[in-house]
Amino acid sequence: MAHDIGEMFYYGSVPWHGLGRYVPQPLDLDDALAQGGLDWTVKLVPIATADGASSPAPHRMAVVREDRESKDPKRVVGVVHPGFRPLQNREGGKLFDRLFDPGTRKYHTGGYLKSGEVVWLLARLPADIRVGNDDVVEPYLLYSNSHDGSQPIDIRLTTVRVVCRNTLSFALNGHSARAFRRRHRDAPEVVEREAKAFLQLTTAQLREQEQRFRALAARPCDDAAFARFVAQLLPDPPSPRVIDPRGPAARAWTTRRANVAEARAVVTRIRGEGIPARDIPADAPTWWGAANAVTGWVDHLQPIRGDRYAHALFGAGDRLKSHALELATEMSAA
Repeated sequence: MAHDIGEMFYYGSVPWHGLGRYVPQPLDLDDALAQGGLDWTVKLVPIATADGASSPAPHRMAVVREDRESKDPKRVVGVVHPGFRPLQNREGGKLFDRLFDPGTRKYHTGGYLKSGEVVWLLARLPADIRVGNDDVVEPYLLYSNSHDGSQPIDIRLTTVRVVCRNTLSFALNGHSARAFRRRHRDAPEVVEREAKAFLQLTTAQLREQEQRFRALAARPCDDAAFARFVAQLLPDPPSPRVIDPRGPAARAWTTRRANVAEARAVVTRIRGEGIPARDIPADAPTWWGAANAVTGWVDHLQPIRGDRYAHALFGAGDRLKSHALELATEMSAA
């Protein structure tokens, strides 16, 4: 399985890819930046052609790591618009650290992808969510930022289910957004003020989310209901209107349809059997178990390109898991 982890540290369970520095306890911000390989800065430099007749390209700038030599192939981490304002790792980390319990050992993982294009820190919030006596969900605050302009400054609530280490983020009640996101050109003091307001709203709703999870765990989901749930979550691709049954478009559509059918089959198998290879047990046939079958597939078994960690925490996998939770909530109420 391909991965794009540049450097990272972790506290607790070994990540699926087995990479990163193990630390015996959560870290404070300074140690998190050091152990995650994040103690460096970037700067913008002009771009010009290198074909023997150097010509400037003023509409773009290169983002380069200042800790790497000029000819290092991993020095350039992005190409951005001249108005792009880099948020340095320490600057962003301090902003994030001040949101709650500043200066404490709260960081469980952190690092960067590829050469430093995307960086992240994961901080443990103090309260737990208890779905059942032996089913504990730990809440975390996740900070991520890109130096290549691929994503804005992003702060979100995410959770880790202890029994299976599945991750899940979700929208706050009354809001469609699952994360606080701001552009790089926004002033840092504005970002911090609005991020604190987002965190206050988030923590205020943790007990509501606990009741939501408990309600899902109390509602049975039989095989027929689960089949409808998975079919709606992972529908067949639409058939092309005009297609040569022997042409490449037909073959591509057949392949996509087979891949979706295989995905539904694997999710269904996880619901009934768990993931024995990862010591993840099967859930009871409830709507909570239905949502967690999807999170288990995304976090551990879904075929992807690129890095599973990023996919599961703040990529397409995160969005699919959140959609599964919303759909399970809707269908269980019906």
